Amino acid sequence: MCVKMPNRGASGVRLLLCLACASGLCGRPAAAAEGAKPTLSLATDAERRSVFELRGLRADDVASLSQKLEKHFAVYSVLDAEIADQPPLAGRYEHVGGTIRFTPRFPLQPGMRYRAVYRAGGGVANDGAGLTEVFVVPAAAARPASRVAAVYPSAATLPENQLKFYLYFTAPMSRGGAYQRLRLLDGQGKPVDLPFLELAEELWNPAGDRLTLLLDPARVKQGLAPREEVGPVLVAGRRYTLVVSRDWPDAAGHPLMAEFRKDFQVAPPDETCPSPRTWRLAIPRPATRSALIVQFGEPLDRALLARMLWVDDGQGRRVPGEIEIGSGEASWCFRPERPWRPGRYKLMADALLEDLAGNSIARKFELDARRAATPVREAETASVEFEIGPRQ
Repeated sequence: MCVKMPNRGASGVRLLLCLACASGLCGRPAAAAEGAKPTLSLATDAERRSVFELRGLRADDVASLSQKLEKHFAVYSVLDAEIADQPPLAGRYEHVGGTIRFTPRFPLQPGMRYRAVYRAGGGVANDGAGLTEVFVVPAAAARPASRVAAVYPSAATLPENQLKFYLYFTAPMSRGGAYQRLRLLDGQGKPVDLPFLELAEELWNPAGDRLTLLLDPARVKQGLAPREEVGPVLVAGRRYTLVVSRDWPDAAGHPLMAEFRKDFQVAPPDETCPSPRTWRLAIPRPATRSALIVQFGEPLDRALLARMLWVDDGQGRRVPGEIEIGSGEASWCFRPERPWRPGRYKLMADALLEDLAGNSIARKFELDARRAATPVREAETASVEFEIGPRQ
């Protein structure tokens, strides 16, 4: 929209103000400031893609470049040795306001150099009316190396009939080659022959950062042929080392930061079930959020401890709160969301809660084959009652 201004002064000069062009509403880009020079830049669009932009052209220049833009504005990869007649990168051109944007068809490679060229007359760059700029795509931020965060049981002494290990990693790991990257060494540093139960479906948690590693149960359990013929995996009185190889790639294909080793001594087999009646409870004071502390007297299965132990109030409702597993997996702490109220409570344990040898609260891992095969009805839970006294 052009607005005519009235005559001013004797000269009768009529001033015209083109508001539409100045605001860009007439469909043409606003003209560049007098004396402005075009510039080339490397930018990022709304989808976080690297793009090249040509700015600072006059409106007439933008219109003249609308045909065969690749002749006037092109981008090349910069190689160690220049290649004659090197083709420009393929991609898409578009007008964004007064800017001409080039989006490469394929993502730019971090750390590589690219040369952007503007040829005003469609000829060679630097012909007096052209421009050349070289850009380096920033290298990708260094990714922290994955590592073994922990191996459980964490105790330095394990029973001869130890059944499993849990391997925790700091990132999701690749699957399908776990057993080729794990070794169990004896006290002389020699590999133990076939110590693990090698399953086609490896036992990963949904996040892919915890592997359950089973020792071969046929060599743990008494009376089975593999144990009789080859011997047990672990022998009481000896030392062993579980080794996680550094070349195990995580889910992104990066190797572990370092090899991991867990050294441990082997004690005689554990053939008794965990008994909640023998657990020792440290009872918190009322009107506080102090933790209920439970001492088991032996290490229990860490993964099961995280979900098979809880606290009920006097009406059988689960008390909400946070748990913490103590050193060596031999204790368990519970801190309620709200202060304890005076009254009676129950520490509840799923009967499937196990010790390190696979003995659960309900039954031993070792079953006597000579016993009658009469099915036994087992309780689903066990409980220990405790009372928090009235406020003093």
